[in-house]
Amino acid sequence: MGFFFILLYVVPLIVALWVFFDSQKHGYTFTQGLLWAIGVFFLLIVFLPLYFFYRTKRKQLVKVPGAPPFPPAPLPAFIAVSPTRGIQNLPHCGQKLKLQD
Repeated sequence: MGFFFILLYVVPLIVALWVFFDSQKHGYTFTQGLLWAIGVFFLLIVFLPLYFFYRTKRKQLVKVPGAPPFPPAPLPAFIAVSPTRGIQNLPHCGQKLKLQD
């Protein structure tokens, strides 16, 4: 009786608590972490692999504090020389160029 109690309630509870605190470290909000923990507690075999999958995807997207979100992209050559070539619209989006003196 004690072994089944531990297997069915204590182990999922410990894993769910770990998932909750780990989700906080990986940038999930309190509510998101709580939802992951509840899912892991009730359906450990389904939600734990899903959590690991989404955690690794999210780890790639987590922003470093103080760093720009994306490195600045250099301007293409045709934009830099557009006044001499006479280009007035950007070819991909159609946005009009504003010339500065």
